[in-house]
Amino acid sequence: MAYLPFTREIWDLAFEWLQKDEHEYWKRINTNAYYAEEYLAVAVNKLIEHGRPHAAIYCLYRMRRKKQPIDSNQCVKALLAALSSSEPNFTMTRYWIVELIKFLQEEPSVNQDDLFRVEWAYVPLLKSHKGAVPQLLENRLANDPEFFCEVIRLIYRSKKEEQPHKYPSEESKAIATNAWRLLREWKTPPGTLKDGTFSEEHFTEWLQKIKEVCTESGHFEVALITIGEVLIHAPTDPGGLWIHQVVAKSLNERDADDMRRGYKTGTYNSRGVYWVDPIGKPERELAQQFRSKAEEVENAGFQRFAVTLRDLADGYDRKAEQIINKYKDRDDNE
Repeated sequence: MAYLPFTREIWDLAFEWLQKDEHEYWKRINTNAYYAEEYLAVAVNKLIEHGRPHAAIYCLYRMRRKKQPIDSNQCVKALLAALSSSEPNFTMTRYWIVELIKFLQEEPSVNQDDLFRVEWAYVPLLKSHKGAVPQLLENRLANDPEFFCEVIRLIYRSKKEEQPHKYPSEESKAIATNAWRLLREWKTPPGTLKDGTFSEEHFTEWLQKIKEVCTESGHFEVALITIGEVLIHAPTDPGGLWIHQVVAKSLNERDADDMRRGYKTGTYNSRGVYWVDPIGKPERELAQQFRSKAEEVENAGFQRFAVTLRDLADGYDRKAEQIINKYKDRDDNE
């Protein structure tokens, strides 16, 4: 029967003829969705039931491509079941998974706790695919200070704790790695509401709560560094300043050295892969940009933040000199 076409009629016969051994059919069948596009939702249930979530994911992806209605609960079940399945992966499974997660993110009726579990489970996959983002997790970081603090605690040991006496378990390592990946490319700054707008009040309350909780837990320094890294994505100010005034003010505070350090690190890291110009022109341009930004924020009254921006400019100038000298030496040797 497994060699017969993948159609609703054959599925019904498998149920009728095989009875309690129906799983033997579903274990073997080649899921050629082209033969059964009108009944793929039925096939998805059967495939999940009989331990073939990757095949179910393929069928769900076909349904999405054909703009057929998809049951979000069914989709969540398939995605979560695939995490522990021994079924061989399809060639394009990773791409199909990302597309189904995007569907869940767009679906208003999806259970938010389910979406949270899916995004958390697939953080590494979402971070490795261009255009894919763990939206719910990023928004949760930006809106729920308790969640941000929890993620920080998953990765970093408290300064109030002594050196642990035993190595963490593999499960703990995996959770910490997921948390680190989430924070490493977090681009939704605190203060950003679910509709994409920025709230000064929300940002201020969020930051104050973080300082209180992380001071108590012994994670103050690393929390501020992480916040500084994401603040490179802060919006412009309605009054015309290139960065929102309330964000600039927080970066200018006397006790914000760690946050400014994080902002500097985040800026350098955000450049990513780039083409090296032997005369260092891109680095010179970046240096000029940050000197201009430093002058603007200094004129707005944020002197400490301005110092950080000038340090960034000096760093790009040094980088330009290194590049120029490197290629000059190479030319001289040739």
